[in-house]
Amino acid sequence: MAIFNGLELRSVFQPIFRANGTVLGFEALVRARSVDGDPVCPAYIFRNLERDDPGFGDQVSLDKLARVIHLRNFSPYAGNHSIFLNVLPSSAIASIQTFSNQNLMLKRLAELGIPRHHVVLEVVEHLHSDTASLSVATTQSINNGFQIAVDDYGVEGSEEKRVRMIRPSLIKLDRSLVQRYVEGEVDTLLRAIALANEVNAEILVEGIENQEEYEAMRALHINYFQGFYLGMPQRLEDFFAANPAKRGPTQKVE
Repeated sequence: MAIFNGLELRSVFQPIFRANGTVLGFEALVRARSVDGDPVCPAYIFRNLERDDPGFGDQVSLDKLARVIHLRNFSPYAGNHSIFLNVLPSSAIASIQTFSNQNLMLKRLAELGIPRHHVVLEVVEHLHSDTASLSVATTQSINNGFQIAVDDYGVEGSEEKRVRMIRPSLIKLDRSLVQRYVEGEVDTLLRAIALANEVNAEILVEGIENQEEYEAMRALHINYFQGFYLGMPQRLEDFFAANPAKRGPTQKVE
């Protein structure tokens, strides 16, 4: 855990499953409390701030610190699984460039026994207008052995052009696309699948919350699945205590 400016930060991890039911990895999520023990919403901590905002510098520091504790908490379970790390939207380019070029981070990963190719950086692509710089930054990260995922694809502002420039290894489809699909509005999700095929990216569907959504997405031959229906965010030690066989690569979801 970590303490920064009166906030106590801890890690929880939500499992991500392959189509065959085995665990691909975990998305690292921060949980924060004030000094009085009151929970603080992560959406508020990591809200989109401009660079001239007085709180921008502290926010970037919190973003980096969260990744540090996530990696340390993940390391005992790193052998068979990937870790998905969110990149702060308001500083996406700067964060990725620093992360991908920082020898200290690469050294830390080696010390913790986390293979670089098991680290997936999630970029909220629609929140930054400088697509060219973002493309350069993601290319640097890929060259250093990391994977890039476009997060929340399908929300307002998503652009196919940016995805083609970034060429991620993974596209995470926003829950809104799943909801619209099961309600009969299928075109948006099918276009997203076609785009992923065009750039040779795999697809992860977020926000699966019931059996109907899960079966509908499985019928589309989606690669990966994530959502409350499949697994809640929790400490990794709790997850593996309840599912000891899932430490290995072959255990299937019940």
